[in-house]
Amino acid sequence: MIWEFALGDVSKCFGSDFNVFKNRPMQRNPNGDLQLVSRVYDLNGKRMEFEKPMTIVSEYDVPEDAWFFRENSHPTLMPYSVMMEIALQPCGFISTQSGAILNYTDIDLHYRNLDGNGNLLHCPDLRGKTIVNEVELLSTVASGDTIIQTHRFSLICDGQKFYEGDTVFGYFTHDSLANQVGLDSGKKVLPWINENPTEKSILIDLNSSESRQLLNENSEKPHFYLCDGQLSFSDVIRLVPEGGKYGNGYAYARKEVNPQDWFFPCHFHEDPVMPGSLGLEAIIQTLQAFALQKGLGDSFNNPRFSPVKSKVVWKYRGQIVPQNKYMQLDLHVKNITKKDGEIIISADANLWREDLRIYEISDIVLGISEA
Repeated sequence: MIWEFALGDVSKCFGSDFNVFKNRPMQRNPNGDLQLVSRVYDLNGKRMEFEKPMTIVSEYDVPEDAWFFRENSHPTLMPYSVMMEIALQPCGFISTQSGAILNYTDIDLHYRNLDGNGNLLHCPDLRGKTIVNEVELLSTVASGDTIIQTHRFSLICDGQKFYEGDTVFGYFTHDSLANQVGLDSGKKVLPWINENPTEKSILIDLNSSESRQLLNENSEKPHFYLCDGQLSFSDVIRLVPEGGKYGNGYAYARKEVNPQDWFFPCHFHEDPVMPGSLGLEAIIQTLQAFALQKGLGDSFNNPRFSPVKSKVVWKYRGQIVPQNKYMQLDLHVKNITKKDGEIIISADANLWREDLRIYEISDIVLGISEA
């Protein structure tokens, strides 16, 4: 059933009401390496009854050797972006099941995440486990050709809730997405480094083998390095160790958008767009580069990047599609603290589609601990 929603006949998943969308682009679940739902069940609520809450339960069977474990710096570390996708993908299922899109069968609408927050309560080893997600559709509001829906999610493993939050999704026309004005009402807001060109920065070219050697694993610290492959989302990183608006450190990164990037066909079928979660992963990668260059793991015998119990808030007001030329991001380190044998780095971040600021992330956190 999930495959039909991702790549096949949507009516086989949601019923004959959706026959009208055959051979047309419509909302899809991610597929391939980004399909992070195994099954859905226990649906409560009736289609088109938007004044009443609707709930659903989904499960994801986490492979012990999933690609995101193999390509990460530590074999037990689930990337934050993957955890976000596990939490958010069933929201798309319940949105479709609600039937909101059935009031707009004469136009093609695109499904996009707008806002959200995720609170990591515990940090379990999720390899080989089944993650249960309890999702509630809280509200549906339609205005013109736009639909806005609010959801609540809770991830549970072995009977313990470990990640929870709220999020907002919307349905938009192609024209409304093409004319998005970003977070600053169309005003041009530049990265901090552009406004402070005299600040001395450290340039890291991630396409250079020399730079990669500085940031990659070695025999003494086998779990403390910058990932390559499908978890790498930058070409160039610039670091200002004492810079940024808080004076505790600053990092900038840029990636040339390649229409052949692996995630476009996965997210979504016939509607390729970079997942917002991977933009957040790019920010985490840049924060890791800052930690590596600053030597924040030097006090550990065998350091690793580790998850930190914290609440992250995101806001998206734009998208990155294959036709775009590049994306850029920056982050401002707020605090570097040591607690209970762990170094914790917190930062606020922004991401641009070319010169338009479209993502804002508050309180992204990175831990460094003994492996």
